[in-house]
Amino acid sequence: MINKILASLLLATVITTPACAVTQKKALPPTVGVGDYVVKVENPTYPQGKGPRVSIDQAHHNYQTMADRFQGFAELVKADGFVPSPGTAKFSRESLAKTDILVICNALNKANVDKWALPVLSAFSNEEIQAVKDWVDDGGSLLLISDHMPFPSAVTDMGLAFGVEVQSNFAFYPDFVPNTGNMNLMRFFRYPPVQEGIVQGGTLFGNRITEGNKPSEAVPFVITFTGHAFRMKPAVPFTPVMQLGKGTNILWPSVAEEMGPTTPSSGGDGLYQGVVLTSGKGRVGIFGEASMWSVGYANWENNYPMGFNNPQAKHNQQFILNVMHWLAGGA
Repeated sequence: MINKILASLLLATVITTPACAVTQKKALPPTVGVGDYVVKVENPTYPQGKGPRVSIDQAHHNYQTMADRFQGFAELVKADGFVPSPGTAKFSRESLAKTDILVICNALNKANVDKWALPVLSAFSNEEIQAVKDWVDDGGSLLLISDHMPFPSAVTDMGLAFGVEVQSNFAFYPDFVPNTGNMNLMRFFRYPPVQEGIVQGGTLFGNRITEGNKPSEAVPFVITFTGHAFRMKPAVPFTPVMQLGKGTNILWPSVAEEMGPTTPSSGGDGLYQGVVLTSGKGRVGIFGEASMWSVGYANWENNYPMGFNNPQAKHNQQFILNVMHWLAGGA
């Protein structure tokens, strides 16, 4: 049932702006890559160029690539000693043998690049999905990131190969109202927030991801920027990382830019925006929001920082590194 807040949201406006920021401001020219933000790591884990190889998928019409929206991620892992490179080949035993960690962010089928509407086709062939599953089971590591609709549907079959039911929706924090400047920051805390006025969107679980390998790597909270929420298939062993809490809302549009009074909705309590698991000898991280992983700017909202460059998301960078360390085989 639609609660009062969500009903007011839906009846008041039709959301038509990316990342759900309703605004009449004139958009600025897009900022390419990290802009003037300096990505740095004070104490790198690996000597420069000596860490695990990281292949960032660019072979599936990815919305995020190393040259633009995922430049911040690439620079971050490189600064920590990883060796990132663009993955330009379709997934196969041969192509995957050249990397240690495969990162897939917001892949799309060619048919949906300019059509963010249902039906959304798989970004991968069955042969590619099987190749990735076999590679992971043999010891590879996969980081699979998909943002709000339409991106989850494009990776549905890849998620199912690892017991994850990614879902084609938008996630909203409790009491979200689409005012100008409201960027729908989803805050996940390990402990209840003490600052007055801070709304908790969900729980950040205590585990190796959030604790890191030493006290200085502990992460008390992270922030995401909308995204989607998903569930796990029954009986699949996994470690929860980020789970939506009470009062969160989910919208299920058939067209990404169109949400209104008739858009199907549901509560988000209990759904996930982040989990990790093992598959055979390998490791997998599944996450439901993309901006948190890189440096970005909302040009439609006066270049509002959308990523770990956001001052409020001060722990996101360490969170990303902790995930990468775990995928690299850390305890």
